[in-house]
Formats: sequence, C-alpha cells, structure tokens
Amino acid sequence: MADFSMSGDDKRIILALSPSRTYRENTIRMMREIQKDPDLRVIVICVNQPAAFLSEYYQKNGIDTSRIFFINAITQYATGTAPAPLENCRFVSKPNDLTAMGIAVTTILKQFEGQKTVIFLDSVNAMLIHSSSADLTKFIHFIISKLRILSIAGILLAVEKGLDPVLLSQLSTFADDLVEFPEGNTPQKE
Repeated sequence: MADFSMSGDDKRIILALSPSRTYRENTIRMMREIQKDPDLRVIVICVNQPAAFLSEYYQKNGIDTSRIFFINAITQYATGTAPAPLENCRFVSKPNDLTAMGIAVTTILKQFEGQKTVIFLDSVNAMLIHSSSADLTKFIHFIISKLRILSIAGILLAVEKGLDPVLLSQLSTFADDLVEFPEGNTPQKE
C-alpha cells in the first residue's frame, strides 16, 4: 500500500474512499498499515458493524486487537439492551446520539492521553443512515477540530458512491489527504 501510510508521528486527517465490493478488505489493509507502528493505538468508532464482530474479523485477519479501543454505537441500538461492559469498548446507546458519541471520543482520548493514537471512523455512510447530512457534517467537523487541537490523526472511511456530492466536498475540505481505493487493490492518493 504505497499511497496509504500512517505512523505514530502522523497527524493527518485522511478521507479514505472505498468501493463497496472491497470495503472490508480495504479496512483490513489500512489496519495492517497502521499497526506497522507498534506504539500506535487505534480508536475505532463503529457504526457500520458491532465491536464484537469487528474484533473477531480483525483477529481472523491478523490484526492485534489489544491495540484497538472501540466506541460502539450499534450493539445497544440493535439489541435493545445494554451490553455487558468490556475493557476495550465503550457503548453508545444509538448511532444518531452524536452528543454521546462526541463525549465518548473525548473521554477515550483523555484516557489515552500521551499515547500515539489514531481515530478510525467506520463509516460515514452508516452514520448517514441514522443522522442527517447537516448533523453529520457538524459532528465530523467537531471531531476533526478536536483531533487537530490534540495533534491526533484521523481516518474517515466511506463508500464514495454512497455519498452525495455536497457532503463529499465538505469531507474533502476537512481532510488533509484523500485516498481512493479503486475497484482493484491499489489505493490512489490524490
């Protein structure tokens, strides 16, 4: 993955656009690249898949989940009950509770203060199912502003064809880099 790289010293905000057919594979490729730096911790905001599913999927694909913390916005919403607490996961009651999600991000970033960290939002498209484009844009702007103030890197993952042009334009403006994964396997950096 010559065009996608991430190290502990990286402070960029990356908008990663993937075709839907290779979405999961591209997620794994990015996680592997991130984990090349053994000191880099990942905070995954999961709206697309529950944390338990992602953790198992990552492990099956050789990803060290001991270096991943999940902010899970889908499990409690999908099951209707509060899940048992987990050491590496904070649950948010529903994916459209952007205030609770913002508080969770702030709390977890404080917990890992001083550690090399990257926020990984999976995914913009799933958030659009539960929130309006305007609310989502405000939330992402808030998160990115917080990351910039704290000098922390971030990755916004999306399926390009699922975004309207106005939202895509706004996200591109917020990001430092745009990585587009083609239908094949090699990402293209713009």
